[in-house]
Amino acid sequence: MMKRQFNRMRQQLSHPNISGRALETAEYLTEDLLQIEQRIEPAKRAAHNVHKRLVACLQGPYGADMEKRVKKLSLMSLSVTMAESFKELDTDSSLGKALEMSCFIEGMLAKILAEFELTLEREVLQPLNKLSEEELPTILKHKKNLQKHIMDWNTIKSRLNQASKNSSNSISAGPGPTASSAAIKLENLKEEEEEMKRRVEQSKDEYMADLYHFSTKEDSYAKYFIKVSYFP
Repeated sequence: MMKRQFNRMRQQLSHPNISGRALETAEYLTEDLLQIEQRIEPAKRAAHNVHKRLVACLQGPYGADMEKRVKKLSLMSLSVTMAESFKELDTDSSLGKALEMSCFIEGMLAKILAEFELTLEREVLQPLNKLSEEELPTILKHKKNLQKHIMDWNTIKSRLNQASKNSSNSISAGPGPTASSAAIKLENLKEEEEEMKRRVEQSKDEYMADLYHFSTKEDSYAKYFIKVSYFP
């Protein structure tokens, strides 16, 4: 008990930004894992915010296929307008030739832009969305489960401690229905405590595995943001 209190105090001094509830899980993590844990929520916010702003930068409809995307682009609308305009002009005139050439160029630019945005979606937007909406929330969900199990375990341990005192007092008072009832309650609480301890260990292992997995994938996640600068 004293060792756990000492570790709790050490974690508070080392990581003053950790809240009380998060500190419950911090007691079960190594220093390296604590550092990783503190990057999860900021990484989730970064992925979500960058994805949201990047989608707003798209000129074509998000999620559309090549054909639909090209049709919705302003460049393609301009190309169509130019095509309609040069049809009314003499194709041998300089104005007609200029419109025809510009129509072709704007159409090509629209296709290039559509291909670019499709690549951006595939290589950056979709991975960022999966990271912020699936992968990191799963880790945070497992953290929440561990926190709940730890709280439930602490509650049962407190009840078990009180039941143990009551049982000792009943035994001291002599055998009887009260002592028998206290003994049964004590045994039941011991079983509950063992079961909750098992759940805590299982949740802890699951959460630690999540953090280790995140640390091994962190460089890959960083590349999603780096790739944004690759695109003009």
